Amino acid sequence: MEARLTQINYNEILMYLGYRGQERPPELEQQIQRCIKQVTESCQPRLVYRRLPVRNGEIAGFPLEGKDMPEILSGCQEAILLAVTLGPQIEQLLMRREVTDMADALIMDACASAAIENVCDHFEFDLREQLKREGKFLTDRFSPGYGDLPLHTQRRLCEALNTARRIGLTVTPNYLMIPRKSVTAILGISDHPQKLRKRGCEVCSMFLTCPYRKEGLACHESSDIT
Repeated sequence: MEARLTQINYNEILMYLGYRGQERPPELEQQIQRCIKQVTESCQPRLVYRRLPVRNGEIAGFPLEGKDMPEILSGCQEAILLAVTLGPQIEQLLMRREVTDMADALIMDACASAAIENVCDHFEFDLREQLKREGKFLTDRFSPGYGDLPLHTQRRLCEALNTARRIGLTVTPNYLMIPRKSVTAILGISDHPQKLRKRGCEVCSMFLTCPYRKEGLACHESSDIT
């Protein structure tokens, strides 16, 4: 499977920028659209993954720390180790803007965050479709730094996937990834359907106008909805 980037989710960009239904001046809208265009043109998404067996909630040859990941994999027979990056040009673009125009840099950072999620979502969709033909099911993806899966797992994931050679992704001594707009994750494969998390408000068509979200609520939390 190849890395795919399609239209960047505009609602996700607003979420990363901290907008929650506020009015936005036309010049800001134009700035966001300009930044989306530049980020999209600079993206060179790449990914690498491995499919490994799981025994008793542990990935063969890849010991896990914490309780969350073994619990997610408890009903799985296999797992996917995944690494995705938007490439070095995005890193260079963000670094230039951080020096020349901090407002642009903040918006471009949000655009790039939404872009890497787009690539990960496409991979997950493609993988689910492939596994469906095998009669298998996929868990949510779980990344180092979530729950009690330590951040330093990123280094071991990148070593297991040989990301430095295969997609140009490295990890610093402080466990930060370079290029910074990169993601590592683990997904489980099972022979029965898996409970998946609900997607957030940012993917909803009512994101900008929802009265519940403006009050700090999700729609499923309000008893007024029928």
